[in-house]
Order: sequence, then C-alpha cells, then structure tokens
Amino acid sequence: MSVNIMNGLEAVNQIMKGCIEKEMLPGGLLEDVETFIPIYHNESGVDEPCIWMTQHPTRADRQADLSQTMDLVIPFEFDCVVYANDLEESELAGQNLATRVILAITRNYLLVQSDLIHKRIIKRIELETYYPVGQVQIQGKSDRVPATGVILNVIHTINWKMCCRNLEQNQNNEGD
Repeated sequence: MSVNIMNGLEAVNQIMKGCIEKEMLPGGLLEDVETFIPIYHNESGVDEPCIWMTQHPTRADRQADLSQTMDLVIPFEFDCVVYANDLEESELAGQNLATRVILAITRNYLLVQSDLIHKRIIKRIELETYYPVGQVQIQGKSDRVPATGVILNVIHTINWKMCCRNLEQNQNNEGD
C-alpha cells in the first residue's frame, strides 16, 4: 500500500521503535534489555544489555519519478551491547541480541503499524548488514565491550499524486 509522504516517514520510525518496545515486556524476546535508545544522540548513561537504534538517510529505491509511486528505503541500524566478564562471551551475547532484534522486527512490524496508524505502510524489510561494529565503554565495567550491529532496510511506497490531493484538500479545508 502506498502512503502520503507527509505522514509516512515519521510513522516508519515509530513502527520500528514500537517493535522493539513490544518485545521488551516480560516474556518478550528482548525482556532482558535494560536500555533502549531510539534517538541519534544520547547524553545519558546506558545500562546493558543495550540496543541503540539509529535511522539513516532515506533514499529512493530506483529512479525517482515524482508523477508516480516511488519506493523509499529507510535504513535502521541497531547496535547491540551485552557486558560479560569474558570478552568472547560478551561478543556472542551481543550477536545473540542483534539476532533477537531482527526477530522482534520481523515478528511485530505488521501488528505495530496496524495499531499505530491503522494501515499497512511498510512494503517489506530487508537485511542489509549484520556485523561486529567495534567496542564501547560502559562506565564501571571493563575497558571495552564488544558491540554488534545490524542494519535493516525498511521499504515503503509513496504515492505522489495522493500527497498532492491530500495537500490540496487540507488547504481547501483550512480556507472554509
């Protein structure tokens, strides 16, 4: 289903955030997660296990034709950190957490978008990358903690004609 760009881009972010939060509840895939950071910059401390969600720049999936529908790709990166006394255990636990993030998104994105906006706007989700991203420092813990990242591409369709019609209707309603 295609959507209006005026309410589609921010809705995708809320859907992805909702998928993670839904599984952080007792009995969920991510119930052990202590900190979920759904914003680009974080100035507060983090408790681990931790998931940090970052939305990357949106791009067109193919040549953009503004008179037609167009698929947009929004990459979301999830960096996962789990502390353990042994670095190898920590790395494996972070990789496991990244895998559970993928499962949480897959399990919930249809339901969450129906609950939030009452229609399906996400066309599909594709795995772009699963990788160890390096190390982070957690205050009061080891000098370094391995982090694992996963990037998921969220594809949704924008209907430019619908955007124009909705904009005209809103302007006409404001003039009444």
